[in-house]
Amino acid sequence: MEKSLSEHKLVTDAADLATIAEALQGAEFVGVDLETTALSPRDGRIRLLQIATPDETHVIDVFEVGDLSPLKDVLEGGPVKVLHNAKFDYSFLKAEHGISLSPIFDTMLAAQLLAGGNQGPSFSLEAVAEREAGIELDKSARREDWSGKLSEGQIEYAARDAKVLLPLREKLAEGLEKDELLRISKIEFAAVASIAEMELAGVKLDVARWKELEKVVRKRRDEKALELDAQFPEPEGMLPLEGLGPRLNLNSPQQITDAFRSLGIELSDTKVWTLLKVDHPAAKLLLEYRELQKKLGTYLETYPKFVDGKDGRIHANFLQCRVPTGRLACTNPNIQQIPHEDEFRRCFVAEEGYTFVIADYSQVELRILAEVSGDPAFVEAFQNGDDLHRVTAATMYGVTMDEVSKDQRSAAKRINFGLMYGRGAKSLSAQLGTDEERGRQLIDEYFANYPKVRSFLQKTASRAVRDRTLRTIAGRLRKFGDSAFDDKGAMRREAMNYPIQGASADIAKLALVYVREDLEGLDARLVNCIHDEFVVECREDIAGEVAERTSAAMTRAGSAILKKVPTEVEVVTSREWRK
Repeated sequence: MEKSLSEHKLVTDAADLATIAEALQGAEFVGVDLETTALSPRDGRIRLLQIATPDETHVIDVFEVGDLSPLKDVLEGGPVKVLHNAKFDYSFLKAEHGISLSPIFDTMLAAQLLAGGNQGPSFSLEAVAEREAGIELDKSARREDWSGKLSEGQIEYAARDAKVLLPLREKLAEGLEKDELLRISKIEFAAVASIAEMELAGVKLDVARWKELEKVVRKRRDEKALELDAQFPEPEGMLPLEGLGPRLNLNSPQQITDAFRSLGIELSDTKVWTLLKVDHPAAKLLLEYRELQKKLGTYLETYPKFVDGKDGRIHANFLQCRVPTGRLACTNPNIQQIPHEDEFRRCFVAEEGYTFVIADYSQVELRILAEVSGDPAFVEAFQNGDDLHRVTAATMYGVTMDEVSKDQRSAAKRINFGLMYGRGAKSLSAQLGTDEERGRQLIDEYFANYPKVRSFLQKTASRAVRDRTLRTIAGRLRKFGDSAFDDKGAMRREAMNYPIQGASADIAKLALVYVREDLEGLDARLVNCIHDEFVVECREDIAGEVAERTSAAMTRAGSAILKKVPTEVEVVTSREWRK
């Protein structure tokens, strides 16, 4: 039955759902919201499903009606579903009722796109509604218990959250059109399903193997600490404390500075770039110690805590528009930042009878740089299928492609990426292990060979300073108006990279959409996305077909944005996450 409460109706009878579905078919937009008993579908259930039209709002008590299948067709097609943080609602409906919301307009993503990468303001529903539409919302009821008998206040609160989405969408849609963000917003809205399903799928961690690796790395760390400690003279009057570990607190910048002073080395600080320039074994050992310590503290000691007890998998949280470039970010835990060494990645495994298809774009950011700069040497290298790092090394060192050494290619690779990220002679020389004068010389030689690259980077940086805005090829907007960029040098460096890394994010988001579509109907699921790398878990017997479809989908996404240079995708199959 339906109980009228002001402008909304409480639905507790499953027989009413078919009538609601029929009424919704003629709507262009409907506001959709959920109230749940927990923040994750693995921990809680949907209590209320609210669906709003301009004329009425249905508040459906899912505990009472149970089966939502009469609404499946209208929720998976028909009117545009307007939601705030659609990934949350999508995940619950998919996990609990097998419903895939579509099409979607996400007011949170729209507001983030309009903010142009500025993460200063809040993007909660109440903040966006007040800022964009002048509507005030009281969200105190969200902290109440939604698992028991509901009060009239809770039901009114739920209805209001769905109802406000319709006028809010109108305001945001106007802004998206005005700022020419319609294309990029469609990509973001379409990617919600892929990202939500990737989180639901999770990825399996072999905890036993991980714990063994923890022991190995801890032993390496302790040995490295003793090796480093032995580099410094023993303080006068101190007896050796054999077996009790290093005398220094290796995590104390002051003690490290004092220790290096005892070697006659003055450090301005203990940062990486400073230590890279120190010609003494102690500096290299300290960097190695820190890397091992980070692997222990950030990864090995913490990740097992995130393994879900029900399925033995890690279900990380992907943040869709929380980075100015538009790249996906990841938390709880960050499975995009797993160390690249095989010993770490082999701990992430496919289920029995399944395998991973691991596909990544080949040099996608350099291809984008070729596209946006139009530099003929860059464009030609990719059109010919050449290795750009080898081409660069051959040109800079005055040798043939066949004569390029491994070290020369490695240096060229660092220069290719370093200059794209706005690095100057100081940081580039530190990375290459040479002096600043040589670093400046290499930069000059590089830009002499690729003059249009220099022109593009300089013009882009100047435009950001002048206009305080930039766009990617697909139209993603970056606004540089915040006070964080009082340092024009920092703004110029970020500006040089934004059109490149932002376009890479646009391609990856579109690829997420296409991969999901092309794998539909197969026993295959995306389990991780590391910027330009996609990890799909599928049944072993269909790995070949999944690899072909994934590669084709990613290539299609690249070709939709890059017109001058071809997109290439490299694919491998493995039961462990390693190439």
